[in-house]
Amino acid sequence: MFAIYDTRGRRFRDTLENLRKVQAQNASENIQLRNNVTEDETPPIPTPNDRDKAEISNKALQSYRDILQLNQREPIYHAHQLMSHPVTTVSMELDILSARRFFQQQKFQQMPVINAQEKIIGMLSIEDLLQFIIIDGEQVRYTRGKKVSDAMSQQVITADPVSDIRRIAQVMQEYHLSGVPIVNEQDRLIGIVSRSDILRAVTNDPPLNMWS
Repeated sequence: MFAIYDTRGRRFRDTLENLRKVQAQNASENIQLRNNVTEDETPPIPTPNDRDKAEISNKALQSYRDILQLNQREPIYHAHQLMSHPVTTVSMELDILSARRFFQQQKFQQMPVINAQEKIIGMLSIEDLLQFIIIDGEQVRYTRGKKVSDAMSQQVITADPVSDIRRIAQVMQEYHLSGVPIVNEQDRLIGIVSRSDILRAVTNDPPLNMWS
């Protein structure tokens, strides 16, 4: 299950297939995103407090493998098993220069943006900041009066903790994302899956067909 968040909150929650439809429509016209929480694309699992002890039935696993045409050797990974956490975030009210310094300290290329209620509302990258920064030799000039909220990507695609990692990899590839934030049903940011997280899983426990 994937979702889209912006400054108004959650605007969409549905399967990967419907995410593609919405994104395709957004490219040509301004539509109202629907919020559908009645469907899921993975078998339900217990709450995060119990997930480490949970066992998914062999029948459910086999059904899921059949859907994705996986063989018995291929492990099934969900986002909560691979995600990095806690997540370093940046406030929407931070000014551009302070945000740049924060990025330099953290050594990240991209961070989720949160509002005063600590809800995710966007993503901010180094490239987003550069549109307001001019570096001339050793001098750094920036557009005054601008904040992170002015530079960030206005919509962010997120995934549920139980989203299959293959589906997340597909979203990254199709929408040129370096990371996908993981948000639970209470709209709480609980982790992030990056390209390096996926590569680590493939390296440590092959084979894993990422493009099933």
